[in-house]
Amino acid sequence: MAFGGVAMVLGVLLGIGEASSPGSYTNVQFTWLKLAPSPGPFPSGFELVMGTLVDPISALVLVVVTVVGFLVLLYSIGYMHHDRGLPRYYAELSLFLAAMSGLVISNNLLEFFLFWELVGLCSYLLIGFYYEKPSAASAAKEAFLVTRVGDVMFLLGIFLFFFVYATKGPAGTGGWAASGFVFVHGAAPFVPVGTGNATLLTIAGIMILGGAAGKSAQFPLHVWLPDAMEGPTTVSALIHAATMVAAGVYLLAVTSLFLGFTALDQTVIVAIGGFTAFFAATMALVHPDIKRVIAYSTVSQLGYMVLAVGAGFTMVGLFHLFTHAFFKALLFLAAGSVIHAVGTQDLFKMGGLRKKMRLTSAAFAIGGLALAGIPPFAGFWSKDDILSSVYSTLPSHPAYWPAFLLAFAAVFLTAYYIFRAWFLAFSGDKPRDPALEHAHEGPWVMAVPLVVLSAVAIGGGLLVYLPGFAGLLLHGGGTPGIPPTLSPTDLLLSTASVLLAVGGILLAWRLWGNGRVAPLPSSSAVRSVRQVLLARYGMKAAYDWIGTKGVYTLARGADFFDRFVIDGTVHGFERTFGGLSDRLRRIQTGVVSDYASYVVAGLIAVFALMLLLAPYLLSRLGGA
Repeated sequence: MAFGGVAMVLGVLLGIGEASSPGSYTNVQFTWLKLAPSPGPFPSGFELVMGTLVDPISALVLVVVTVVGFLVLLYSIGYMHHDRGLPRYYAELSLFLAAMSGLVISNNLLEFFLFWELVGLCSYLLIGFYYEKPSAASAAKEAFLVTRVGDVMFLLGIFLFFFVYATKGPAGTGGWAASGFVFVHGAAPFVPVGTGNATLLTIAGIMILGGAAGKSAQFPLHVWLPDAMEGPTTVSALIHAATMVAAGVYLLAVTSLFLGFTALDQTVIVAIGGFTAFFAATMALVHPDIKRVIAYSTVSQLGYMVLAVGAGFTMVGLFHLFTHAFFKALLFLAAGSVIHAVGTQDLFKMGGLRKKMRLTSAAFAIGGLALAGIPPFAGFWSKDDILSSVYSTLPSHPAYWPAFLLAFAAVFLTAYYIFRAWFLAFSGDKPRDPALEHAHEGPWVMAVPLVVLSAVAIGGGLLVYLPGFAGLLLHGGGTPGIPPTLSPTDLLLSTASVLLAVGGILLAWRLWGNGRVAPLPSSSAVRSVRQVLLARYGMKAAYDWIGTKGVYTLARGADFFDRFVIDGTVHGFERTFGGLSDRLRRIQTGVVSDYASYVVAGLIAVFALMLLLAPYLLSRLGGA
């Protein structure tokens, strides 16, 4: 599957069209359900289709899913060899990859949603893989329930888009893609016609954003992703790099390109993306768990992608999804190698591992440099393109300024927290916990994926110089085959961004380098801020309170109403008319002829009543 994906994506990307009108590579479909013309909102009828679509957009994501999935499966041979649940693990992981692949190549929203739900099911199964642990079972349920909130919103958005497009069509022309929700290439996004359509489309866009926020862990539905670290590290790598969280951004991308967002929707998406990029980065600053630091990083980087899509630079956001997938998988698998060697995720027990695990140390550093946006690593190209693209819209969209500034500030935080983790884990002379002296590299099946992902994390950003790729990704336009050019403003922004990242790395080295552990500040204000960050700003506790207190209280109220109002009323009738109901029950003999006589008697009674009332009714009608 992986090698086929590589061949497919290279073939598509080398012959790519412009981003504003992506050309179809292959589109195969069949009618699943057809409704004949009839009076009502769909006088011409409509049909629902199933099909597959592979175009430059889906090919880009498909290669991420297949290649990263293949490397994770290879890595799992060494990482999971001791686990007794291997048959279940590989079955669930394979289903996960198949579901994500089906989602990516779906050519309509209905089919997209079916695979979307299957992805959610697989994430539940894999996050709770160690279901014997209460914390793992709880994390799986949390992920399932939080993402269900987004899924309900997504489904409502599908219904609203269906109503508008199937009844009005693009620009009110009536009917759209046989009302089948097909992603039509070359079709311009919907242009709202009238206040009613604009309002419905705005609500539909917000609902789609809710679905994406659930899957891609955007504020305020981000709380499940850090707890998803209860699953195996290989599962974390897959969820954070190539499957579940990528699905939300991909949903926003295809909606933006093929259906369109209103201006208000775009402003809300930009605000959510920019805020999440900064908000999640702050929580990664102080966390002692190596996997959770990388998890918060994922939430933050997804915010950058959402920011780009909301600002109208969909392909720029997808380029960051592409590069991020590889260096984030690299970070998680390097962290997994550390955990496999030392048996703990606590950064403050580690230290000095660089001498014992040189390959893992180098791989984590490469992933960290790519995440921090240091040139020429892959993250530099995609992250800086997002910042410069959004900056170019600020004169015409001043409402984007807060989100842009937050995303820009997150550059410094990102570099600091990822290299804080590197210095705590790998620098120094020896581990802070003597029990970790036995650390060593894993087998070759764990080393090969680290090498391959390191190579892509170093050179993956240079894809912008491939013929055709540049025109697609750099600011979402341009001429295919011509290398990207940077304006003085772009160079200035990139310089500022790199300086911020270098400053973050230097601060991390000053506090944590050479095996140092920065003492906890004596300031009560700083300690309070640290506690707030470790407590996730209290949002996890607030959601738990809503579940355990709010929902439980509502459930108890509903139970009281059911027991004492509804059941009380029924029991009251039973006590009052118990004898009558008992006598009526006895006429249920099961003999068909008896029932036929009852029907005839009832008809006679109805006719007799009509004859008795006829004079009265006629007199009333005559008087009227």
